[in-house]
This record gives sequence, structure tokens and C-alpha cells, in this order.
Amino acid sequence: MEFPQQQKPAGEGIIYPPGVKEITDKISNDEMVKRLKMVVKTYMDMDQDSEEEKQQYLGLALHLASEFFLRNPNKDVRLLVACCLADIFRIYAPEAPYTSHDKLKDIFLFITRQLKGLEDTKSPQFNRYFYLLENLAWVKSYNICFELEDCNEIFIQLFKTLFSVINNSHNHKVQMHMLDLMSSIIMEGDGVTQELLDTILINLIPAHKNLNKQAYDLAKTLLKRTVQTIETCIANFFNQVLVMGKSSVSDLSEHVFDLIQELFAIDPMLLTSVMPQLEFKLKSNDGEERLAVVRLLAKLFGAKDSELASQNRPLWQCFLGRFNDIHVPVRLECVKFASHCLMNHPDLAKDLTEYLKVRSHDPEEAIRHDVIVTIINAGKKDLNLVNDQLLGFVRERTLDKRKNSHVNTDGTDSKRS
Repeated sequence: MEFPQQQKPAGEGIIYPPGVKEITDKISNDEMVKRLKMVVKTYMDMDQDSEEEKQQYLGLALHLASEFFLRNPNKDVRLLVACCLADIFRIYAPEAPYTSHDKLKDIFLFITRQLKGLEDTKSPQFNRYFYLLENLAWVKSYNICFELEDCNEIFIQLFKTLFSVINNSHNHKVQMHMLDLMSSIIMEGDGVTQELLDTILINLIPAHKNLNKQAYDLAKTLLKRTVQTIETCIANFFNQVLVMGKSSVSDLSEHVFDLIQELFAIDPMLLTSVMPQLEFKLKSNDGEERLAVVRLLAKLFGAKDSELASQNRPLWQCFLGRFNDIHVPVRLECVKFASHCLMNHPDLAKDLTEYLKVRSHDPEEAIRHDVIVTIINAGKKDLNLVNDQLLGFVRERTLDKRKNSHVNTDGTDSKRS
């Protein structure tokens, strides 16, 4: 990273802690680090009731936020300054000593950049990076940014940084502090922008999920913790993409069905307002679009612990209606779903029976064949899953004289083997 020409620190009128000499550009990096460590210790030991010290070291607090430090090329200097600034926000809370919005933005973007050091848990400086994270999370320092017009830029950088550095070498405390930091921004702000939501949701997409499971777990826990607040933002995203067709609102628009499946697995409450949108899409004039929604809902309804069919009867009935879809691939997909559903949700057998009965007389041979395979596969797992009516369909269809429609009792087609 390239840094601009160093601005010299203004040293006049600044009171330093006992034993700390003036910090200027005239000293070596090693000496600067040595003196900053003593300043860090001073601020670390101060609390909000230290009125005299707060006033005494106000000039130093302002000095540490100067460009000389925020753009300093030395990594150790930047880390120590960031720790000082985090403590300054704690000590002077709720009013920060920095009144300029531009200065506050620069400070928080600077602090965010230092949090990248959390990635290496074996670094000799890791404990300081952890202290920085812990302090920021405990004080909720980033909430100060709500008053800034472009606070979203800061939050996006923060979320991206935390999701990029989290890894399997971090302990539970690191994860909890990250969650505290992000959840306070989501729950105490005026809403989550699409750009900020994307920094969370991108971790659920299969390709990203497989690259960094810790980032996925962090996103998953964050969503569960903030479900009451973030559900509205999620609904707005899917509404714009699914109903209004505005795919340009997000780079993740092409992954909406993957995201819905992941969000449903995390907490169905995240999709409370999205389900009616899926019902709308089931009635689309586009056969391929209906097929995509049917495939998605088949996974949601068929999941082992899913209660979607009982909790959302209108959507379930609308889905069952696709068994009679004019588009052959849609009908075929529904019949294939029935086998999985019968095994995981035998309580839905009654609903499925009527629709399988109609499809057992489907004009398409492949569908009639799959109806029998569906019933046989379910019966092989547990005969109790198959009622007399379903068995009757098998008996009836095995008498079908059409070529290629004969089905063996093992579920295979005798003419296709």
C-alpha cells in the first residue's frame, strides 16, 4: 500500500503521560513504538470518570488522530494508534472528542484497516489486535458513525474485513466480539442497505460457503441473532428481484434461489415475507421460471424437519397445483418430489395421493412411469408410507400395455433395463 508524503505531527501544547517524551517525526520507528506503548497503557488504565485526565490528554487524543499517524507506513505504529483511538472512544463516550465528520470517517476507516491483523492468530501482535476488537465491540464504538452521511461505506468495509479474516484458528471469543460489533450496527441503525446486506448474504452462496466455512457460520449466526430486524431488508431484496424483476439491485440477484434455500435452513423466520413472493412466481407465465420455483420449493417442503406445508397452507396448495401444470418438466419434477416427501413427511400422503392419482393417468409416459417409481421407492423404505390407494395405482399401471411402461417391483422399468 502506498502512503502519501508524511505530514509532520504538531507537538506544541500537547501533554504526554509521565515518562513519555514528545512523539515527532524526528525519532526512529523503534523509539516511536516504545513511546506509543506507554501512551496505550495510559489510555487503557483510564475510565470515563477520569475527568481531570480526560481534559489533560485531550490534546494528545486529537494529535493521535492526525494524518501523520493515520497514514503512517509502520504497521506497529498504526496498531498502537488504533488501540489508543479505541480507548479514547471508550473514555470520552458518548461524545467523541472529534467533531469533524470527515475526521470521524477517516478514523473509523483507519481502525477498520487495522482489524485485518486479526487474521494471523500466531502473530506476536495478535493480543493487541484482539484487544482492539474487544474494545470496539464492548463500547459499540462504530455506532457513532450513524450520524455520518456516508456511514454505509464504513460499515461495508467493516463487515467485509471481519468476514475475510475469520478462520478456524479463532476462538469463540473472537467470533462473539465480531458478532456483537456487527449485530449492534444492524439492530440499532435505521435499516440495512442492500450493499451491506450483500456483504452478509454472499457468504451463503455455495461457492463462498465452501471457501470459508467460518465466514458462513459467522453470517449464519449473525442472521439468526438479528432476524427481527433484518427480515424486512431480506424481503425487500427478494421482492425487487422476484416480483419487480429488478435484478440490477444486487450482484447476488442470480443466486436468489440458492439464497432462499440457505436462509430457510438457517431460520424460516428470515423468509416470512418472501413466501408469498414464491407463490406469485409459481403462477408465472414462463414455464422454466415455474420449474425453477418448483425445484426450490420441493427442497423446502421436503426437508426432513420442515414444517412449511403445515405453516403455510396457501403456498402448499399452490405448489400441489403444479402437479397439473401444462409444462411437462414441471409435472415431472412434482412427481419426483413426491417420493422424497412421502419418506420425510408421511403426514402429507393424503394431500399427495389425489395428485399422484391424476398423474398416474398422465398422457406422458415418463410421468406415469415416475409415479410408480415414486410409490415403490417409498414402499421399499416403509410399507406404512404407502396407503391402499397408492398401491392401487401401482396395480393399475402395471397392467398398462403401452410399450416401455412396464415397471419391475424394484422400481426399474423392465423395458429400459
